[in-house]
Amino acid sequence: MKTDEELGAPWPDTLPAEAPVVFKDLDVEVGARHLTTLTRDHLHYWLSKLRYLHRGPFITLARANQVPSIQTYRSSENDYLLEVHPRSSKVEYQCLSMTLNDVNEVEQLLWDWLQNNWQRLDAIAWEHCTL
Repeated sequence: MKTDEELGAPWPDTLPAEAPVVFKDLDVEVGARHLTTLTRDHLHYWLSKLRYLHRGPFITLARANQVPSIQTYRSSENDYLLEVHPRSSKVEYQCLSMTLNDVNEVEQLLWDWLQNNWQRLDAIAWEHCTL
């Protein structure tokens, strides 16, 4: 342990076992905020704050300058509408949607999308929607 003189408290001088995964060059909208970088901790934090956002309780994730995206909208106290705008769509404004009531599952699906891991996402019985 070492001590930071400015903080007056000890801090560990070892790195965590795993470095956090950081996604950069994103277009992330959280209510009225625009972000370009996201970690799992950030995603967890912003999902927990959706109930307090007055300008729209939603999170939209997209890779910079790319069409596919995923978003969740907190539609009630317990419900989250999750929409995926497919990787390739010949129909403009087509999306897939479903309602979930477990914020942890929403977080996992958003994170899977960021990691380009479609195993769980492809297993969902999505409803087709248009915007």
